[in-house]
Amino acid sequence: MNMLTAYGIHLQMYISIHQIGETSVVLNRSRPVVLWEIESRMLVFISDLNFPLVPEIRLCFDIICEGQPICRTYGKLLWKEDSLTEAKQYGVLLEPEEHGEVNIAKKITRSVMGGRVSIQKYDFYMEFLNDKGSGQVFDVFT
Repeated sequence: MNMLTAYGIHLQMYISIHQIGETSVVLNRSRPVVLWEIESRMLVFISDLNFPLVPEIRLCFDIICEGQPICRTYGKLLWKEDSLTEAKQYGVLLEPEEHGEVNIAKKITRSVMGGRVSIQKYDFYMEFLNDKGSGQVFDVFT
């Protein structure tokens, strides 16, 4: 998700309890949480909610970009950490979708960036040389 932040794209995430054990939960409301990190099969969020670490709780996550919903995914809590404030940090294992796709980070990136993301190779040395005028580059190896 760092790539999206680098492009100035800010995501909002809302959480709700979807299921407890075999029973579906219909609350018709969700709470905003801070999306801290997202990877292919896992996400980390920060919230003032105090969830118990039990495998029966299935959470629903709605991810929104600039007011537009881009993704809904489900997962179960793996771990939780206390912080210096009332907030807690949670790690969530995401469930695969119906057709088996698990890489949620790739899905979000493609949704937000509009199709395939073009990856450009960044050459630090050439960027450094192109940015300097004549006589300002020193070769320390000679």
